[in-house]
Amino acid sequence: MRAVDGDLTLSATDLAHYLGCRHRTALELGTAFGTRAKPHWDDPVLEALFARGLAHEAAYVQSLRTSGLDVTDLSDLVDRDAATRATDEAMQRGADAIVQAALQDHRWYGRPDVLLKVDGSSAWGDWAYAVVDTKLARDTRAGTILQLGVYCAMLDRAQGTAPEWFAVVTPDDMIRYRTDHYAAYVRLLRAQLEQAITQTDDALAAAHYPEPVDHCDVCPWFGPCTARRRADDHLSLVASLGRVHRRELNAQDVTTLQQFGSLPVPLAFTPTRGSTTTYLRLREQARVQLEARTKQRAVYELIEPIEPGIGLSRLPAPSPGDLFFDIEGDPMADDGGSEYLFGLGSIDSNGEPAYRAYWAEN
Repeated sequence: MRAVDGDLTLSATDLAHYLGCRHRTALELGTAFGTRAKPHWDDPVLEALFARGLAHEAAYVQSLRTSGLDVTDLSDLVDRDAATRATDEAMQRGADAIVQAALQDHRWYGRPDVLLKVDGSSAWGDWAYAVVDTKLARDTRAGTILQLGVYCAMLDRAQGTAPEWFAVVTPDDMIRYRTDHYAAYVRLLRAQLEQAITQTDDALAAAHYPEPVDHCDVCPWFGPCTARRRADDHLSLVASLGRVHRRELNAQDVTTLQQFGSLPVPLAFTPTRGSTTTYLRLREQARVQLEARTKQRAVYELIEPIEPGIGLSRLPAPSPGDLFFDIEGDPMADDGGSEYLFGLGSIDSNGEPAYRAYWAEN
């Protein structure tokens, strides 16, 4: 999302963010118009994933060259208008593949990883182009479908015809998706986002509370949103309490952890979804957390009493012959991860703990 002379330009990534969290859209809107400062975000894991993603894309592009295709790489073109013109020229002359092409459609702008020449007809002649994106994830996420759907809509405008399919290249395979299967949903969300940004960032932020969602794990606004929820004593602070539970409790005018943990038992309401037993268990969880907050120390209670012969009580008594084995690994090492450290703990003949480490050095 970028504002130039008061005009806002949207990207396919903005639509994916809108799907994941409306509150982030409000914050990014403020950043675009200079009313909010984007927080510093440093995540080594995401940086490593980004580097691996670039390597995966480069490997796919190299495979296209190796197969003898005419590959036009526009990665070095930063200026949007120049990149868009170069993309049009490459499509017009029939380049087999266009890397980091630039597509525009009114206020929308995007840079798909690859435009691949396919059989068909377009404004350029008896050929057309399809959108191909490289992703490390084996499973295609909804945000990826939206992004590629937006690229397809922009490509439709550029070449005069919508691509029949778009594809995601994973480390294992190329997976194709029919454009028409998702086009209506993409149009719906695009219209919703375009309507949302007609509001001020403050109004949009007020309309969408920063609920914790999966998108929080990769969002630079995670810190400020978490601080907001803690300041509000938000119900999401209760362990294992989900969004459906929060909606039910909000309908009962219970909006904070303190309120929930202080509710009298038995509960004075019957939930419209789920069982009363579930809410009693969650209420007890909130009560324990509230007690820990008040006493400023860790507080816990056993859910079930310890009984001989049940659960971990079935284990034999500790003895010097016991071994405790642990494996440490790095999921991003090499291709598919690597287990690099085996640890073996035991009690020696003198009753002292002993530990041996087995490092993978090659």
